[in-house]
Amino acid sequence: ENALDKVLLAIFRGLVARETGFSSSKEGILGLLEEGREYMLRPGQTAEAQNKMVYNTLAGLMTPVMPPFYKIFMSGIIGGKQYGPWPWAPWLTSFVTPTFFGFLVGPSRPNRRRDGSLGGLVVEKCKFLQESGCKGLCVNQCKLPAQQFFEQELGLALTVSPNFEYALSSQSRFVSFLVLARH
Repeated sequence: ENALDKVLLAIFRGLVARETGFSSSKEGILGLLEEGREYMLRPGQTAEAQNKMVYNTLAGLMTPVMPPFYKIFMSGIIGGKQYGPWPWAPWLTSFVTPTFFGFLVGPSRPNRRRDGSLGGLVVEKCKFLQESGCKGLCVNQCKLPAQQFFEQELGLALTVSPNFEYALSSQSRFVSFLVLARH
């Protein structure tokens, strides 16, 4: 973990604690996972509530400034009208993501999307899934809220495709694809 990862994880955990009312004494990603697991296992908890908690946390992380900027310069949404996404949006997003979301997923690199164009991302050894070993946490506190946030707040479709079989086995390498799709 580099200094930026540590700072972003601390900010993210603070936002999660604000959303859930619970803060783990454990450090790093293990503390975040304990917070997520505690929230998931609360009596009467729903998948929708977990999605909303992470959605709100992502919104807090992005601040009110970033989504409108992203919508204009990446998604091509200007004055409520969609002109894009701009051709560079998927590639640039996949290029920037390893720097700013490594604290959650670990090492990643830009890749091609399923259609062969630029804008995919390969995550190797996803920290969140590998450390949690839990499909429920992955789906309800990563995959679905990230897809919803990108679509609704940033105006760009995102598909997160975790490889549960590989990630939850004794293999030492996990590969997941985050694919930015065209509208």
